[in-house]
Amino acid sequence: MRVLLIEDEPEMANLIELTLASEGIVCDKASVGVEGLRLGKVGGYDLVILDLMLPDINGFEILLRLRAAKIKTPILILSSLTDTDQKITGFSSGADDYLTKPFVREELIARIKAIVRRSKGHAASVFRFDKVSVNLDARSVEVNGKKVHLTNKEYAIL
Repeated sequence: MRVLLIEDEPEMANLIELTLASEGIVCDKASVGVEGLRLGKVGGYDLVILDLMLPDINGFEILLRLRAAKIKTPILILSSLTDTDQKITGFSSGADDYLTKPFVREELIARIKAIVRRSKGHAASVFRFDKVSVNLDARSVEVNGKKVHLTNKEYAIL
């Protein structure tokens, strides 16, 4: 999984990057909105994590510009703004989820996995076909209860 993190606070960005890395999630970081907007438009991300209070462009503006550019990548707003009106504005502007700071790491990971799973059309994270079990969260496959090692290419084809 590949995530774009648009966050201007270096300590917070590093904490999030380490949290994602511990789950095997690749994270590209942008510390200013202009760079985040450029990377978001390039695409190839499974999710964008967006802070609202950036030094150059308001996060809502980035969200609106990405959606205006027909970027369908799910966007999770991660902000210290806790006001209900801010959350509603985020959802109305095209955000898929909104998590307030401070947050619990496990909740962030759970939300990321759920958003990405839904965006790919999967309501459940484990699928079973006869003797084959595929776990989308763990990216693992079992046949007759025994784990099968697959390359990234093989897993993508599956």
